Amino acid sequence: MKKIIAISMIILSLVSCGNGKGKDVFSNISDKFSSANGNIKNESWKSGYVIKVYDGDTVTLEDKTRLRLYGIDAPELKQRGGKFARELLYDKIFNKKIEYEVISTDRYGRQVAKIYYKNEYINLYMLQNGGAWWYEEYAKNDTDLKNAFETAKRNRVGIFKDYNIKNPSEYRKEMKRK
Repeated sequence: MKKIIAISMIILSLVSCGNGKGKDVFSNISDKFSSANGNIKNESWKSGYVIKVYDGDTVTLEDKTRLRLYGIDAPELKQRGGKFARELLYDKIFNKKIEYEVISTDRYGRQVAKIYYKNEYINLYMLQNGGAWWYEEYAKNDTDLKNAFETAKRNRVGIFKDYNIKNPSEYRKEMKRK
């Protein structure tokens, strides 16, 4: 609590100094201490404009960075539900400026990230709206993602309206065998 009060005092003094720089300093400081999920942002936070949505879990930014959404696995485009998942993500963030936190890099060189648009956690949004499976293998301890997935599936939201929808992982394995 003392830390918050001290930071608030510093910010107020910078804003009220009247030299024209207070607003810029305030913006930089507030950016570091606010984030889409309430955590302190660190250097792994980045932003960019989405210029391509490949499917329900992969996008490209204007600087050619390819992002894979952490903790979710959307249907493949040729799979039942694939177009729905892509449209859901496209409608939400295409041509929009997003913020993201890189978690890791996958075997295809994509940055695996938690993505936010206007303080909304997009990975969670995709699960809540039935656009993807919770990727348990890579996000075992993420109970928010797990709960959103289970709720969407139980309530037959989005792709889960189809009783015969296959987990994308199973679908990919079947396609490899063929």
